[in-house]
Amino acid sequence: MMNELFILGELMEEPQSGYYLRNALQATLGRHRKISYGVIYPLLEKLENEGFVEITNIESDRKNKKIASITEKGKERFFELMKMPVPNGAHNSDIYLIKLDIMQHLTLDEQIQLLDEFYKEQKDIVEDTQAVLKKLAEEASKDHWYASKKFGLILQQANIAIEWIERFKDELKKEW
Repeated sequence: MMNELFILGELMEEPQSGYYLRNALQATLGRHRKISYGVIYPLLEKLENEGFVEITNIESDRKNKKIASITEKGKERFFELMKMPVPNGAHNSDIYLIKLDIMQHLTLDEQIQLLDEFYKEQKDIVEDTQAVLKKLAEEASKDHWYASKKFGLILQQANIAIEWIERFKDELKKEW
């Protein structure tokens, strides 16, 4: 779902090459997540077979370049994916990053709803992390001290995300 959503979201802007899509996904997910062309090109082919994108061959500078464009069916799929709740799991923070990156295609109410879902996710992280920190503090040990430092970082990251969400929602309401 994650890669499909990203590709369709990028194509909502304008037609793109697989090269561009791979680099954009790499930038979104960060340098430590390796995105290969072996993921992008088969997915583009699958999306084409499902009627979500059209691939056009363009010759330029003696190279054959393939450009993907989103179809009406692909736009419907994009909105369907954007409205799906972010599943619990290892990649949910990546899915939120992708949805936040391409949410400008949603109505204001839908954007606020997405930010509210992300807010709740961050609040849950704060609550869970505070419980772990409390438990670690009950028994003083060197291991617990180090673990508490890591959980302190997680807590700060979630609190910063919460502040960011609140500011973003205020800005959205002023813009619309």
